[in-house]
Amino acid sequence: MNKIAIVGAGNVGITLGAILKEKGYHVAGVISRTRESAKRGAEIIGTEGYTEIFPLLQETNIIFITTPDRVISQVCNEIAEGGGIMKGDLVIHTSGSHSSDILNSAREKGAVVMSVHPLQTIPGPEAGIRNLPGSYFAVEGDEKGLSFVREMIKVFEGHLVEIPTRMKPLYHASACVVSNYFVSVIRLGLKMMEQIGLDKEEALAALLPLIQGTMANIEKVGVPEGLTGPIARGDYSTIKDHLSVINKEMKDMAPLYGELGKFTVKVALEKGSINEEQADQLLNVLEVDEG
Repeated sequence: MNKIAIVGAGNVGITLGAILKEKGYHVAGVISRTRESAKRGAEIIGTEGYTEIFPLLQETNIIFITTPDRVISQVCNEIAEGGGIMKGDLVIHTSGSHSSDILNSAREKGAVVMSVHPLQTIPGPEAGIRNLPGSYFAVEGDEKGLSFVREMIKVFEGHLVEIPTRMKPLYHASACVVSNYFVSVIRLGLKMMEQIGLDKEEALAALLPLIQGTMANIEKVGVPEGLTGPIARGDYSTIKDHLSVINKEMKDMAPLYGELGKFTVKVALEKGSINEEQADQLLNVLEVDEG
């Protein structure tokens, strides 16, 4: 029977460990640099907590490295040099931006290495346990590890997406745009509402039904078909009015609005709701002077 170790007691590691344990996998323990985080992770998962790699990693054959991206390679090197990785072990990291190649020190010890990134936001273990089932998982690395990973994702009721190793950063950039930058775009809309005189909470309450309606529209008809609004209609005079007031009230936001608008023109062309002449009119209006 496979024995699993979680190295890193952050939100992703705890979430994976808790779901795997609940689904019947043998999660032998969680390792963290501090006793407090190891204890917290162990309590949520329902396993043992450790601050050292021994004896846990001598007894396990599947190791998830769920530390922050910046230290994954360092942690893997420390484990490999410390004798915690044996020939035939499966070592998996969960970074979205790095490929499995950063686990080369484990590969050199005879381990099979893979990266498995859940395409989901995990702000905390509770939300992660709720959100992760049914998600997509981007997978790349050694083919020998695919059997376990496929089985695990199936247990999560998830979907596996294999991506080329060299494209891992572009994959992660895509995820950042639709998740992280989405929050930033909403913040931009809220700042505009605040400029009118609403407070942030009231502004969010006002915009949230529109945000939710947009998401429902995308889910129903997809992209670019879900695009609505003045650019989708070719209404350049409305966009001109937008930029006029933005330049007066919050000038530093005008270039960002302009660049977002220019890309939206491309989406509208893709949708087929505007023609090339309308696109040129819109792009001309959206050309913002950054001086």
